[in-house]
Amino acid sequence: MPSLIAVLFYLLALLIHGLPALSVFFPQKMASLYGISAQEQVLMTLLQHRALLFGLVAASCIYAAHVPAARWPVLVGTSMSMAGFMLIALMRGELGGSLSKIAVVDGLGLIIAAGLAVLLLRAN
Repeated sequence: MPSLIAVLFYLLALLIHGLPALSVFFPQKMASLYGISAQEQVLMTLLQHRALLFGLVAASCIYAAHVPAARWPVLVGTSMSMAGFMLIALMRGELGGSLSKIAVVDGLGLIIAAGLAVLLLRAN
């Protein structure tokens, strides 16, 4: 049963990273999400690249849902992504405002990751 729960947690991680990855196709939505102008071409290019990288994280979550040996590395990488954003935003004083939704989602993602780590430890 824990492996089924682990799969469900990874699929939830897919939602946390997969949905933002779709913004690579919707720059206007991404601009409003981050509170910037879509006319800022260099920044939009960087944000679209960031969305593409989220797609890679989401793909790794799908892979880990099916390959138990990949679960720990994907969990560590996904947790580092979310914790890294939180740390950078905290250090820059940017956890509120237009980034508050992202901070909340990443915070929930870290809670899910912690729960998943407990399940993986118990399974071993």
